[in-house]
Amino acid sequence: MKKTTSLFLIPALCIGILTGCSTNVTPEVTPEAITTDSAASAAAPLRSDEEVTDEYGIVVIENGDRTLTFTQMPEKVLCANLYSAENMAMLGLADRIAGRNVATNASETPLPELAGQLSNIPEIERSFENAIATEASLIIGQVSAFRDTNWGTYDMFEASGVNCYTISGTLAEDETVEHVYEDIRFLGKVFKVEERAESLIANIESRIDDVQADVKAVPDEDKVHVFVMDSFNGNEIYTTSKGLQSNLIELAGGINCTRNMADSRWFNTSVETLVETNPDIIIFNDYGTQSIAEKMDFINNNPALKDIPAVRNQAYITIPLVAVMQDVRAANACETFAREFYPELFR
Repeated sequence: MKKTTSLFLIPALCIGILTGCSTNVTPEVTPEAITTDSAASAAAPLRSDEEVTDEYGIVVIENGDRTLTFTQMPEKVLCANLYSAENMAMLGLADRIAGRNVATNASETPLPELAGQLSNIPEIERSFENAIATEASLIIGQVSAFRDTNWGTYDMFEASGVNCYTISGTLAEDETVEHVYEDIRFLGKVFKVEERAESLIANIESRIDDVQADVKAVPDEDKVHVFVMDSFNGNEIYTTSKGLQSNLIELAGGINCTRNMADSRWFNTSVETLVETNPDIIIFNDYGTQSIAEKMDFINNNPALKDIPAVRNQAYITIPLVAVMQDVRAANACETFAREFYPELFR
């Protein structure tokens, strides 16, 4: 097991470009950007209403246990998270975004290639009143967005004539990258840009397939064991049991040490679990008020953890949490993980 560089992932459109965090080693991470003609033209504006109104028809979408029906293309959309706004911009739909959520942490910034398209979109403080004020006919958000203490319930929006699409991965028991594809396909169908959507999905799939081909030869007994350090509170560590981050770790050839340790996607566990799982690598999620330095100090200054391979070798990866959420960044994260799990395969 070679020493893994601690990294900060700089968001780039389907590019994983990294800088060193806790060592002076500079990683050689240069994945290519999307270059297909269809993806390159994705930022082109949607064709005008005059061209599509009479031809729209009826679009029916199954979203969990709810059925959404569209009889006309939504002119205004409220994106209750950054990820849905980025997906829309990737498909040339940025001009349809009436507003997006206020960033929840400093690392939640748009991909540089999309920053220009999203810069003039107002950031809306979450409330039902603010959502309705945007005059949006569609709101897209995680399942937690549709609570009366957040943006508002499904019933509240539907009574106001607003369709609600829930990010599919947040409805699933165990989210995977397939749910990212489902959300992109939803946009393709509703906004009649199916070809763009399929091109974007094909590009992400291709990059992940390439990663899997690169790590395929790693025997099961040699696969790196990975522990996700999301946050801590006293002697408790918040980590992942299942979901998209765990899926991307596995697609990159790693093993999530805490896979299926809880019924929930995220759960609290103890330092003892970190000792028992004995990981080769620790991934630090970067977000919120708890800094990466505080998280690393928590790990490095605990005598009980000094003999864990990840701690002994300072085998750390730091990644913005936004990079492993419901977004086009999935391929970035998968590539980053693979290159840091098995650097000898990517020289």
